This record gives sequence, structure tokens and C-alpha cells, in this order.
Amino acid sequence: MAAKKVKQPTDRITVRLPIAQIQQINALVEAGRFRTTTDVIFTAVRDFLVSQGTGAKEVIAGEQGLLELQKIMASADLVRKLGLK
Repeated sequence: MAAKKVKQPTDRITVRLPIAQIQQINALVEAGRFRTTTDVIFTAVRDFLVSQGTGAKEVIAGEQGLLELQKIMASADLVRKLGLK
């Protein structure tokens, strides 16, 4: 008996593409390289995220670090303004 495959939650995203790109996607499907246009788009997005994934994580981590630093600096400014030590 085959193991059940757990479905991951999904959502819809609408993407507007130029006709030339849609024709290229359709050509890939018609040539049998992909089953559906959705498969083409899914593969393209997945490959893009894999190639950019670590960069995105670093940017997010850097922004979180910057926000934390700004909070600490704001606290220090408040302490200075109030004359507290």
C-alpha cells in the first residue's frame, strides 16, 4: 500500500504576462516538456526562489537586525533625554 501524500496549503496568485511569454509557455506545453502551463510557472517560480533563497533570507535577517538596533538606540536616546543612567 502506498503512503498517503500530504497536501501542502496553497493560494492563488494572478500574474499578467506579455503575450510573447504566454506563447512561449504554451509552446513548452505543446512540445510535451510540461504537462500544463501551471507546471511551467510553478517550475519557474520554484527555480527562482531556490536561486534567490539564501539572499532573501540574509536580507530579511539584516532588516530584523537593523530594526532591533533602532529600538535599542531609541531606548538609549530616551534614557539620555530623561537623564537616567
